[in-house]
Amino acid sequence: MNVIHSYLVWFFSYFYHTYIKKYMKRTKNLKITPKTHELLKEYCEENGLKMFAFVEKIIKEKCDKPKDMYGE
Repeated sequence: MNVIHSYLVWFFSYFYHTYIKKYMKRTKNLKITPKTHELLKEYCEENGLKMFAFVEKIIKEKCDKPKDMYGE
């Protein structure tokens, strides 16, 4: 019984890490200067924002290409 249980645990663990976890979003790190980090931190604390969400919002606003009148 323990052999079968061990095999099933191994199989599902392998399956999870190989097929399911691979497609999950992975975060990336950005390198910024300590001065910029402190400025960002102070701004976010004063305005009740999370730093990562604020930075993502700014990047999306600045980098997304504007859509034409047909939404393309």
